[in-house]
Amino acid sequence: MMRTRRIIEAVTAVVLASTLAGCALLGGIMSESGDQGIVPPAEFSSKTGEQTLDDTLAHTEDLVRFLGGDWYDDGVPRELFDPTVRSGWSGGPCGAAGTDQYSIHVRQVVPVADPLAKIEQVREHWKRLGYRVRQLGPAEADEELLTHIFVDLPFGAGLEFNASTTGMAISTQGECYIVQ
Repeated sequence: MMRTRRIIEAVTAVVLASTLAGCALLGGIMSESGDQGIVPPAEFSSKTGEQTLDDTLAHTEDLVRFLGGDWYDDGVPRELFDPTVRSGWSGGPCGAAGTDQYSIHVRQVVPVADPLAKIEQVREHWKRLGYRVRQLGPAEADEELLTHIFVDLPFGAGLEFNASTTGMAISTQGECYIVQ
């Protein structure tokens, strides 16, 4: 059980780091299997940084409201997610000089009796919104049933939801835009 928990914590840390870096599973594309460089989207959003932050907060808020409960950021100290608070969210480059992209990660660290039911609930919600959903997991040996689902959006943006018996997380990546 402890080993499984450590594996899940390590996988979650890698997914979070990859998401915040704008690559791997959510939105970014690796240029070659051995290359760690991120290929920027074919086109960049024409929105401003303010507009992309608004969109990223709205996508996160949609899922927070849909699922209910208290969701916390990864800051120190952790703070309750409030979509009206615009400070504290930072962006990072998205594969090309002079570009930026917001990433928001919030979580609920509470036991989830049936994480696969939560995954299906979110999948159906996203399908009703017209999104195409992809899935990663759960591994057969994973006692905590860690499962990730993703939606790719235009201009390198994306949504991720994951659930396990130990909690749930939402990661939202905004559109890649050119810094003015």
